[in-house]
Amino acid sequence: MKLKERFNSLEPNRKKIVIWSLVGIVILLITISGYNSRSKKIQNVTENQGSKSIQLEPDLIQKTMLREQRRKLEELSKKIEDIQKKQNHPQSIAEQKNKEKLPEIPTAEDVAKKSAMQPPPLKKEQKVQEWPLPLPVGKSAGSTPPPPGEPQMIGDITVLSNPVATSPENTDKKKGRTVYLPPSFMEAKLLTGFDASTSGKGRSNPEPLLLRIQTPAVLPNDIKAELEGCFVIAEAVGRLDKERADVRLVSLSCLSNEGKAVIDTPIKGFVTDSDSKVGLSGRVVSRMGAAAARAVVAGFFGGMGDMLKATAT
Repeated sequence: MKLKERFNSLEPNRKKIVIWSLVGIVILLITISGYNSRSKKIQNVTENQGSKSIQLEPDLIQKTMLREQRRKLEELSKKIEDIQKKQNHPQSIAEQKNKEKLPEIPTAEDVAKKSAMQPPPLKKEQKVQEWPLPLPVGKSAGSTPPPPGEPQMIGDITVLSNPVATSPENTDKKKGRTVYLPPSFMEAKLLTGFDASTSGKGRSNPEPLLLRIQTPAVLPNDIKAELEGCFVIAEAVGRLDKERADVRLVSLSCLSNEGKAVIDTPIKGFVTDSDSKVGLSGRVVSRMGAAAARAVVAGFFGGMGDMLKATAT
């Protein structure tokens, strides 16, 4: 018998079963074929991609060094031009020196100060003291001579208070060099591990960190600063809600390429993880289990003690 005749000879219930089974087999075959074709495409794509090596520009450090050398050469050329100008115009230099030697005209305030500093003239009031005439020889005085009078001071002396002149502050002192680092970003490597506390004491006593800068800093307008190798000190505080550690920068320490200058300046900044989110992700370590167990044991023994007291009374 043919398949069609067999199918027609079946009962209605069996016909339904056969139809649904055929439909299921067709759907299964379609899904298997689609899955196989998709897996082959994925394998081809992964084989074509290969491994990509991400590297920084090798000439970046050389470019920064060349910029520094050019800047130094420009400064030297400016100094040489200034020296040549001075040699070509010696008369102008002499005139400038003569102008500098001219005395300064005192201001009204200086004249008033000098007049206040000079003491007033002394009053010359001389008084002639009259002494008794000597008695002639051989004659006795009828009475004893009067005692000498009290000595009198000749002239008048006054005390003038002279306030101590305060020396003006030396405003010509050289100002110290200040380091200015505009908003920038750079890649750094964490050299120390840490356990950041999430309690209230952790904020008042953060964990210290040490980072080493791996690449030059990228400043605004595509300007790069040679900060590779510098060290950064930071502080970390744990955040339980984020399961991360917030890191804030404290100071930056660098040494110049020539080894003549040391830079140690406070900075403000933050650290991001590889996912570009603020803070460093970490594993939360909770110690609440031991505390809960101790509380349960203490409650159990407390309840037993209360029960024994109740039975004893």
